Amino acid sequence: MIAVCNTSPISSLIQIGHLALLEKLFTELWIPPEVDLELNEGVDFLGDWHAAPGAASIRTRPVQNQALLRDLSGRVHLGEAAAITLTTELHDAVLVIDDSSGRRIAEALGLRYTGTVGLLLASKRAGHVARIAPLLEDLRLRARFWISDDVLRHALELAGE
Repeated sequence: MIAVCNTSPISSLIQIGHLALLEKLFTELWIPPEVDLELNEGVDFLGDWHAAPGAASIRTRPVQNQALLRDLSGRVHLGEAAAITLTTELHDAVLVIDDSSGRRIAEALGLRYTGTVGLLLASKRAGHVARIAPLLEDLRLRARFWISDDVLRHALELAGE
């Protein structure tokens, strides 16, 4: 399965030391240059993201549909707009995005999408992690990733934890 990632899931997985889960879940991983730039700008808290375990499997690909990119960048941040646009250009790709505005746009465009919590659930189902509870806690504490108590409870229920 092909995935296009936005900045937040990559950054969050790096911060909890589990970026390599992406290459276990997807056969191809793409980011647009705009996401690469955002990740590079996070060097103060991520370090060189390219050196993180699992980063080597992520490839950069520019978007072609500049009109859609311009339209979407008026509604969400440029990285999100570029990730959504790139997903529309790749056959049968899934968008990995956490931003609710970006998810609404993806849904309106008929795109499949998931987020960081969804990746952790998929990783448990595939047997790549034994438990997601400690990873969700790491997301909250180490990555300062906001997860509502309801979403946390639901994710743990789905994971059987």
